[in-house]
Amino acid sequence: MAKTGDEVERQLKNMISFILAEAEEKAKEINFRAEEEFNIEKTRIVQEEKKRINEDFAQRMKSVEVQKKIAHSNQLNQCRLSSLKARETAIHNILAETQQKLVSLTQNEGQYKELLESLILQALLKMKEQEISIICREQDTALIESVVSNVVGKFKEKTNITAKITVEKKHRLAPGPKEGYKGPTCAGGVVLSALGGKILCNNTFEQRLALASEGLLPEIRAILFGATARK
Repeated sequence: MAKTGDEVERQLKNMISFILAEAEEKAKEINFRAEEEFNIEKTRIVQEEKKRINEDFAQRMKSVEVQKKIAHSNQLNQCRLSSLKARETAIHNILAETQQKLVSLTQNEGQYKELLESLILQALLKMKEQEISIICREQDTALIESVVSNVVGKFKEKTNITAKITVEKKHRLAPGPKEGYKGPTCAGGVVLSALGGKILCNNTFEQRLALASEGLLPEIRAILFGATARK
């Protein structure tokens, strides 16, 4: 039986409705998947960006901490250097005061004469040479010449060596310190020379003070700054 025009039209409408419904369903499915993929990708991007920001922040904080530590270390080192400088200045001042006191020894002629005799004899016993030249300050020449014979006698008693001692007139030690004088100075004492200057024994006040202070430096530091400052 042939279909009427109305039936054909109705069937066409049904087919169109079905196709449209299918298309709409597919469109919804596509949109849903697209939305889902978009959200997944968005979440991934957000998480990666958060991670990057956190890592960047952590790196910046680490850099700040490093800079703070460097600044603290520099400040600490500066304090240590200032402390060391102050300590060295204090020690230098003590040694300078000690040297001034040594200078005062030369003002007592009798005491200084005995000291010169001891210094010369000590140097002779170290050198054990027969021909010796004494280099001294010009102002001490007379005092030294007055003790030479006594020193030679004591030296012979101890070593059985007869020494021939000459007081140098050509070569001199620097003069004693005095106000207004800016050149090199010598507080006192002698230098003994043998074998044309190949053997020297420095027994000046400055040299003896340097040797004594070097040996006593740990004790001086301990007295001034406490036991922890010995080194």
